[in-house]
Amino acid sequence: MNTDEERRRVPVVMHVRCPERLPEELYRQVLEQLGELSPVVQALPPAAALVDLRGALRYHAATDAHLADVLRLRTVSRFGVDVRVGIGPTVTVATTASAQVPHPGGVLAVAPDDVVGWLALLPVEDLHGIGPRHAATLKRYGIDRVGLLAALPPATVQRMLGGRAGRTAVDRARGIDPAPSLHASSPPQRSSGTSSPATSTTELLPVRPCSVWSCSSAANCAAAGRPPAPSRSRCRSRAGRSGRRRAAWSSRPRTRTTCACSSTS
Repeated sequence: MNTDEERRRVPVVMHVRCPERLPEELYRQVLEQLGELSPVVQALPPAAALVDLRGALRYHAATDAHLADVLRLRTVSRFGVDVRVGIGPTVTVATTASAQVPHPGGVLAVAPDDVVGWLALLPVEDLHGIGPRHAATLKRYGIDRVGLLAALPPATVQRMLGGRAGRTAVDRARGIDPAPSLHASSPPQRSSGTSSPATSTTELLPVRPCSVWSCSSAANCAAAGRPPAPSRSRCRSRAGRSGRRRAAWSSRPRTRTTCACSSTS
């Protein structure tokens, strides 16, 4: 396997942070710009998104940093919105990198070979997935850098943070993402009617019909934005027929039959 094929197999994830309290319409427009760069976009409302760039790099014949610069140029020139972009081989690295970009915007790309060394110098609270409570617990034991966390055995961190949380924290500190792949979903498309980005992002997931146990009428389903559940009249009619058959059978007079040999004796 040559170097080019190895690079194609390495995931390239872009994490985009929009300004806080961004209007919903502008957030939708930023997602549409991401959809022009890559067909795999995962919206993270209210002001973030993940993009898989593996296919986009081959299609545009460009580097990941160049596509990030193009994105910033388009959002600033068209909408007046600057974004912070982080690029890395995993979701954790890309999300952590975008948080390190200063306001109002910029690009930080971390190469796969530099992930461990770059993460090792960061404060432990800057690692994506480490909340304030876990960071305070680690600092009480003198673990204030991601590199120190990565050097610990997983069993030790599990005793500090708990089983699953400790194992996940060590993996992320070592550049191993528990969820390395994105959901293969397209960015939301502009509909003919008026809708908000909050409802458009739900189009990325399949909508399940409303359950008859939580909604008793089609009007409630329509008000909640869910398709109505199938009618249960047929099931109820079948249950009624079977109940009537059991009642008719139980009401029949029961006759006791005796054996012919016993009656002659």
